[in-house]
Amino acid sequence: MIVRLLRFEVDGLVSVGRWLLRRPDVPAGAVAVPYAKAQNPLLTVFLVVQVVETVGVELLLRGLGVPEAVRVPLLALGVYGSVMVAGMIASGVVRPHVVTGAELRVRLGHYLDVRVPVELIEGTGTVRGYESSLKVDGERLIVPVGSQTNTRVTLREPITVTRPLGRTAEVRVIDFYAESPPAAVGRPSSAHGR
Repeated sequence: MIVRLLRFEVDGLVSVGRWLLRRPDVPAGAVAVPYAKAQNPLLTVFLVVQVVETVGVELLLRGLGVPEAVRVPLLALGVYGSVMVAGMIASGVVRPHVVTGAELRVRLGHYLDVRVPVELIEGTGTVRGYESSLKVDGERLIVPVGSQTNTRVTLREPITVTRPLGRTAEVRVIDFYAESPPAAVGRPSSAHGR
């Protein structure tokens, strides 16, 4: 589990680099289906608060004459926290859901990447759901963004998904959020449930 958590941190840093270089993780010929706009306002507030807090604590401790042995670790912790929040923002932007002729990839930043072969998709549609966090409920994987889902994919047979901390589950239904639900299920934006 520690290796997985370290990998998340490295992936977050890679995402920041991709974001700055404007290089999304989308294969050639694939359709990117963004979802980050639903989460980025809140994460941006967290980032601003983190940066202001880090600078404020450093200035306060410096003004109080606190020794560097105390200030430097606190400053490093503040910078680390800011970079990790920036990584969450960046990973949502550079790792959108992806639709190709062969598969639908449902993602949640650098924490989740579920590959669904198109031949297993039995039905698609829009759904309005509110969930606070990623979870498995029976045979349903729920991947909310901004505490909401709006797209449902039903499969002919279960697939195995690996959750962020490594546990696996068999699911037949995936509910997730997409800025353009029809694009997420490979249909023109004027289409509705199938």
